[in-house]
Amino acid sequence: MMSLILLIIGVVLFYVGRIEIAGLRAEGRPVKAAGVILTLPAMISLLFINFFVPLAVGRNYNAMMAALGVISALEMIGMLVAVGLAYVLIADPPNAPRLPGILGELQAEARQRRQNDKAHAPTRQNRIITIPTPRLNREQFPSVMSLKEAARYLQTSEAEVLQLIEEGKLTASRENFGYKIARSQLDDLREA
Repeated sequence: MMSLILLIIGVVLFYVGRIEIAGLRAEGRPVKAAGVILTLPAMISLLFINFFVPLAVGRNYNAMMAALGVISALEMIGMLVAVGLAYVLIADPPNAPRLPGILGELQAEARQRRQNDKAHAPTRQNRIITIPTPRLNREQFPSVMSLKEAARYLQTSEAEVLQLIEEGKLTASRENFGYKIARSQLDDLREA
């Protein structure tokens, strides 16, 4: 069942070619390769179950069950390896090992793309952030807001609010997969 879920996720990643979850953004060939890698455990186990096992064991029920047990164990190991490789290709964590062969080339391509994006992004010194004064009724907003509410309060995009948090210009606390921001922090930022 889990391998089928990975198969679906892999097909979607391959088809779309980009992913954006929380602060993780990636696109291009590394994402497509991660999609292919995620499909492999299900494809290989289906191939073994439907083709090689019947050829090897014939109609021997005990041998068939033993082979299916071994295939299930190998499938679980394959899923763990596939998820790990896909994570390294997509997220490229700082201490990730260099992958061999074409995967290493894709990893280097993703790393180069991120470095180019950072090089072309405006620096803190060059960027001027203007936050317009809200014309909305302040009492409409709660004292603690989500990222979406804070963006609406500041009349800007969620990406801009997230960037302010990442740069340390806006204090926020993490809650599950989102942020909680005090209205007083937004007011202080607006006045600065």
